[in-house]
Amino acid sequence: MLLLGIFFCLIVGCEELPEHEKYKRPDWLPGKLFTTVSVQENLTMFTECLRLTGLDTIIDVSGSWSVFAPTDEAMKLYLSENSYASISDIPLDELKKITKFHIIQNPWSLEQLKSLGVNGWKAPDDANSNPYAYKRETILKNSDEKYWIKRANKKEVIVVDSTISRNYKMVFVQSRKYVPIFYDAYLTKNGITSEDYKFYFDRTYEPGNVFYAGAKILKADIFAENGFVHVIDRVVTPMLNAKEILDKKEMVGESYKLFLEMVYWYYPKFEPNLTATYNQPAARLGAVFDTLWDLNYAALAFDLHKERFDIINQTLIRHNGFIAPTDETFRKFIDGILTTKSGFPHWPDMKSLPNDVVDLIVAQNFKSSPLYPSTSQYQKIFKGANRYHQDEKAIIKKDFGSNCTFIGLETYMPDRVFTSVTGPVFCRPGFSIFRRAMAYSGVLDAIANYKGKLYFFPIPDNALMADSSLILNWLDKTSYNFMAYNRMKRQMENLGSNTLKNWMLNQVGTSTNNASAGKEIIRTLGGRFITWDHSNNTIQGTYPSTVGYKGTNVGICTPVPLNEPADNGKSLSVNYWFNFGN
Repeated sequence: MLLLGIFFCLIVGCEELPEHEKYKRPDWLPGKLFTTVSVQENLTMFTECLRLTGLDTIIDVSGSWSVFAPTDEAMKLYLSENSYASISDIPLDELKKITKFHIIQNPWSLEQLKSLGVNGWKAPDDANSNPYAYKRETILKNSDEKYWIKRANKKEVIVVDSTISRNYKMVFVQSRKYVPIFYDAYLTKNGITSEDYKFYFDRTYEPGNVFYAGAKILKADIFAENGFVHVIDRVVTPMLNAKEILDKKEMVGESYKLFLEMVYWYYPKFEPNLTATYNQPAARLGAVFDTLWDLNYAALAFDLHKERFDIINQTLIRHNGFIAPTDETFRKFIDGILTTKSGFPHWPDMKSLPNDVVDLIVAQNFKSSPLYPSTSQYQKIFKGANRYHQDEKAIIKKDFGSNCTFIGLETYMPDRVFTSVTGPVFCRPGFSIFRRAMAYSGVLDAIANYKGKLYFFPIPDNALMADSSLILNWLDKTSYNFMAYNRMKRQMENLGSNTLKNWMLNQVGTSTNNASAGKEIIRTLGGRFITWDHSNNTIQGTYPSTVGYKGTNVGICTPVPLNEPADNGKSLSVNYWFNFGN
């Protein structure tokens, strides 16, 4: 009887409940993300962004996300700074990019954001297995990109001007853009200071807070059925990758396309991506479609255009650094020092350089870690007096990009191998063997950074090839070693880097001592002595030079001035190695 009574009460209760209230949403159950954003008092303008871009119908239907919503005050400031009267004035494509960049994959609470790991939320006991991370993937993805190409240097190169090319390649974009999320534990673990943060985002990092790029989270953990909403105090414009930064139309004097042009000419490598190609809708439908390609810059520290490293987890932990000069200052280096426009018999133009020379101009501007002012790498470049350094006062642009930190320079200081006594060897095509031997032996720093005046006596290619005293031996397309023909034993011999180092350093004179009228005794960087007889303009080591390695015929060295301006001495070419016996 008791059970029947309970059953009867339940039936009566259900019948008494109005029909429309049976399916009424309980007040305690939140809506999905768009609904949750739309009911917040101070997010009306971002709500409009979601509605105008059609993202309302996505985040209110399926998926799990975290939405970082700028306040109305932040949106008004953005409109004012960009000369827009209202949200609807923003071009739709631009508005879509901005809005998508404020949404990241998966729901993250504030507590989770403060303990991000590469494998998700970081627990206290998994410090080593789940290291701190700080980047997360947004829902903004670039379209596949078109690159105009032509055949040059026995390979395909990219050209900026489409009118000089008849062909193009569509490059597959593999991932969406990433955004940095800064929090105390990550900064402390990686030695990043508040000033480092301020350097790129123009605001002070406040400990105890979480920052979505340059925006501070004001209110967190607004719960929705399929994620979280976090209110932020700034609009975060979509971060650009290195390629987009260099290619961007800037104000007069802030273009970096000349540097980009050099990268495009020497470094790209295309490989077909057949999987991506046949996954295109047009390919599946039997329509006309482009082959999609992967683009790599293998000789550089990172790929200009890629948002993600090959190992996804590394993307969440690591970032890159990049420095580039503006067109105006870079042109001064190319025309004033590097090419024949300088007035010397240098390289014909910037597209005729050997790869090792290009690396000294381009590759060392790419770093596999971000450039923060507190880091040793930044200090070496902008505070030190190394062979390659820059003037910190020349920085005119600082961007925390999506795949690198970027620093733009209004004045450019080339590697000192181009401006010191070694300049003629690196700018004249006729010294290619000697130039590569200098790099191979590791003497560049010792010569270019020497404190004091030097005499430098390089040997041109035609002389080295004539007596076989130094032979460049290519092992494959990128690696080589050196050999010499031993005239005493009548056989080829390999030359180790230490042997070459001694030879090179003894071709560089330092302090002088006028032993007698008309003669100059010069100590070499290798610790030996050479004698320059100015009465007949001949120069030799302790013993006369010989024709060829271990040769018996005497070779007379007559220095010929190389008149390029050098900031640490004089350069004069000779035809033979200085000889010091055993």
